[in-house]
Amino acid sequence: MKIACIGGGPAGLYLGILVKRVAPEHDVVVYERNRPEDTFGFGVVFSDATLGHLAAADPETHAQITSRFARWSDIVIEVRGREQATLRSTGHGFCGLERKALLQILQQRAAELGVRTEFEHAVTLPEIAADVIVACDGVASGVRDALAAELRPDVDVRPNKFVWLGSTVPYDAFTFIFKDTPHGMFRVHAYRYHERGSTFIVECREPTWRAAGLDGADEDATVAILEQIFADELGGHRLIKNRSIWRNFPTVRCVKWHAGNVVLVGDAAHTAHFSIGSGTKLAMEDVIVLRDELLASPDDIPSALSAYEARRRPEVEALQAAAQASLQWFEGTERYARMAPVQLTYSLMTRSLRVSHASVAKRDPQLARGVERLLAGSVGVTTDPPPPPTALPYVLGDRRTANRLAVAGAPAWPAREIAGDEELVSLGAAATNGAGIVVTPAIPIVGGVAPRINTDEQAVAWARIADFVHGKGTRIVARIATAGAVAGALESAVQRAAFAGFDVVLLDPATDPVAIEHLPAMVECARRAWRKGAWIAACVHDRPHARATAVGAAAQLVRAGVDLLWVSAAADSQDANNARLPAATLADRLRNELSIATAVVADPATSLPDLDAAIGAGRADFVVVDRVPLGFHRR
Repeated sequence: MKIACIGGGPAGLYLGILVKRVAPEHDVVVYERNRPEDTFGFGVVFSDATLGHLAAADPETHAQITSRFARWSDIVIEVRGREQATLRSTGHGFCGLERKALLQILQQRAAELGVRTEFEHAVTLPEIAADVIVACDGVASGVRDALAAELRPDVDVRPNKFVWLGSTVPYDAFTFIFKDTPHGMFRVHAYRYHERGSTFIVECREPTWRAAGLDGADEDATVAILEQIFADELGGHRLIKNRSIWRNFPTVRCVKWHAGNVVLVGDAAHTAHFSIGSGTKLAMEDVIVLRDELLASPDDIPSALSAYEARRRPEVEALQAAAQASLQWFEGTERYARMAPVQLTYSLMTRSLRVSHASVAKRDPQLARGVERLLAGSVGVTTDPPPPPTALPYVLGDRRTANRLAVAGAPAWPAREIAGDEELVSLGAAATNGAGIVVTPAIPIVGGVAPRINTDEQAVAWARIADFVHGKGTRIVARIATAGAVAGALESAVQRAAFAGFDVVLLDPATDPVAIEHLPAMVECARRAWRKGAWIAACVHDRPHARATAVGAAAQLVRAGVDLLWVSAAADSQDANNARLPAATLADRLRNELSIATAVVADPATSLPDLDAAIGAGRADFVVVDRVPLGFHRR
């Protein structure tokens, strides 16, 4: 079998090494457009998990790589704005290596094993005759572009500007700097890769970039401006350029990673934001799996490439989901400027939505306890140790909840107009099990055959249920369907909800586009009919086609008088299958940009520690589940 790698770099070299060390009879050639000594960028980061993969795939190369590592277990967060603070989070495991050193190790080992490397040799697909063609040609992949009709790539260019620099600061931890300036906020991602050098990535919003005069800056001017901005943080050290051009990060996804005998790896197939993953790390993990499948089926290349993609895609997409949440956090870091430094740090540590409160408590107990004490103090709880975040009370206007857990898991309505024992048992059970809030399924005003609240008799039936729930120390929310409703009918329903003793009215347009458009008017209508001091909530659905306007639409609801946004994500929304709380990113943004309380609807499989993290990080004030999690009432 002949394998040809286009683009070279660490991925192409490493694939050649992996193949030749166990099956030297195969021919591997790497076409590298650069010279051997050329390298762009500064350091490469590997996690402990990635190092385990490398050790299993090729212990010899792993040993050479790890002998050159700079290691650290801490993350430092420097806040330089309204508050000046430096916090250190412990319990992390990372290693940094100079990219040039990595390439030297791989080039030498590839040569020893008989991998042919043709430097300064750029090639295109038609020029290559091989059994397998592996595209390692990076984020601007020419191979991907040539096969776009079959691979169907999607490139999402993100709004923030960033530049990759080096620094002579020998950081002893992965360091994040958030610095407010007259131009706006800058973020720095910095980490050491050898004893005298560190990577220093600067990121900011485009208006900040322009205001600082960086829009017209070449590499030298960029270095000069940033050295001035970060003079205090650099402490006399210098910034270093190396093709340090300002860019916008492109998130690359492809419907397919292979076509015929051509297969993509690394950034050519997929990218993950630098705040959570290294493209080099992903590419090297890709080729480990690709090697395994090619050698398992050398006579059936299409099957081997399909097997590679089937094995690798779920892992990559899970990481991309986490990276998407992370990059959005960094795109909107300004919204967290009002947070206490300890909560900003906690929000940063859990930004991927894959780190639970229990994980934080295990890695860094001081950080977890610090957030718990901060939140407990904000609601007047003085017990020591403080309760977990979801167990804290909350004030809902003229009402107070015992905790932050909302249960909205009642079964579908029976075909009757008046609520009865079935609703009492369902909602009462959640209250008995310790929910802070129980939520009715949607109560229709028009249409449907479910229990309503349109008449005095129906309101009396609901009052019986509300009294039972209140007797358990729980609050109850009337979820009212607004689709097809007119102002008079809604006002009547809200008035009867007040008579029945509901604590909050939740207006739900479902997915009806007309009802969604009219929701601000429905909020104003409900406000006129609802009791003074009581809260009104409105449902906001995270819809892929409406993300660009989500904040503006929610702002209209806030102006109309809503007190709480109830945020959910469609099952088929972007990243929903990979994120534990798929609606958390939108809930976070709405809460912290609009200064409005939010409730985030959780996937049924979401664990209690994940729910705690959503509250602890300030993404939401309530978490919404379909049943009380096991063990919650014993906390």
